[in-house]
Amino acid sequence: METSDILAEARDRVVDEAVAELEQRHSRNKATTTEGRRHLEDLFQLVVRCVSEGDADPIIASSHQLAADRFAAGSDIGEVQGEFNVLEEVLWRELADTLAGDQRVEALELLSAILGAGRDALARSYVTLAGANGAAGGQPAYQQGDGDAGPDEQAGTFAGGQLRTEILGKVGVITLDDKRRRNSISARLANGIIAALESLQAQDIRAVVVRAAEGMSVWSSGRDITELPRGRRDPLAYNDPLEEMLRAIRIFPAPIVAMVHGSVWGGAFDLVLSCDIVIADETAAFAITPANLGLPYNTTGLLHFLGRLPINLIKEMFFTAEPVDARKAKDWLVVNHLVDAAELESFTLELATKMASKSPLAITVIKEQLRVLNDYQPIAAQVYERIQGLRREAYDSSDYLEGLNAFAEKRQPIFRGA
Repeated sequence: METSDILAEARDRVVDEAVAELEQRHSRNKATTTEGRRHLEDLFQLVVRCVSEGDADPIIASSHQLAADRFAAGSDIGEVQGEFNVLEEVLWRELADTLAGDQRVEALELLSAILGAGRDALARSYVTLAGANGAAGGQPAYQQGDGDAGPDEQAGTFAGGQLRTEILGKVGVITLDDKRRRNSISARLANGIIAALESLQAQDIRAVVVRAAEGMSVWSSGRDITELPRGRRDPLAYNDPLEEMLRAIRIFPAPIVAMVHGSVWGGAFDLVLSCDIVIADETAAFAITPANLGLPYNTTGLLHFLGRLPINLIKEMFFTAEPVDARKAKDWLVVNHLVDAAELESFTLELATKMASKSPLAITVIKEQLRVLNDYQPIAAQVYERIQGLRREAYDSSDYLEGLNAFAEKRQPIFRGA
């Protein structure tokens, strides 16, 4: 049976599951959900056509028009990219469960290529439209200061205004700006970061700085706990928005620098470690806190830590969930440079500009080699299955629910080991 026929038969099930996923991530109302279903149905039909023809050209052409329509309607690029991401996750699961052997491998590779091409076309079109008419979200394409802002300082907004980007020469700056929720990493913010990176890549940016907005004492409070599944489902699955965002950061072809002022908690610490370089001031502190929630961290995330810290320090941070201050983080090599708060921005931008002036091809291949060497450690199938079994026991346990309930109720959890 052809892959396109399999997908066509699964249409209603796939769309229903994708709509439910979007509702869970974005708490959509009925009207928005109806519109989202229509968007997903159109995108699904387009993917089936591309799979049938074995060609991504139809989705590329349609993505340009989609970008024009949704931009004119004031849609955030992160919202549109999120629909692509969710549909890809659901289709991936459908094909992985239905197909086997070489057919499954070929189908999944084709699916990723098709939706990847669509996302790239969408990002390029949004960038072009923002430059000509004003950035997504109704913001001006160029922000002028007191007469000293150059024409290359292009700005855009993503994730409904929770983050914004600007371009300084060949350096892109992503600013997390959700003060109300202390930059907690919701699905919306994670998808916004992915969209911002895709937008910057489409503009040939050669270094990126990730920072919090000025005046924030918390760089990021970590994964949005309210979005975590409440048992019977892996809270850190491959398709979780946090995991997708971390992969986007790690595979980005240019250096990404985390500029840290304030405290960094939980999954945000994984975000910082996934960046290539970390610059911080004395206000910085770092904590990894799954033990406070009864949350079993995943093997991929632990590899991120193993690539940056000795195992005894990893154990101390995970087992105690205590924050590490800036000076200790510098001693432990979490932080590349510890500078005065007054110099943090200028020092970081100077370093990013210096990297952006070097050979982009050489940097891209070196970064990718280091990522592959660090991320792809061999593990026997039976060992992986045993680890997943242990993780399943943890996230199916009453302790995990107790951790989530205690967090919501702002009290200390009482863990019983069951």
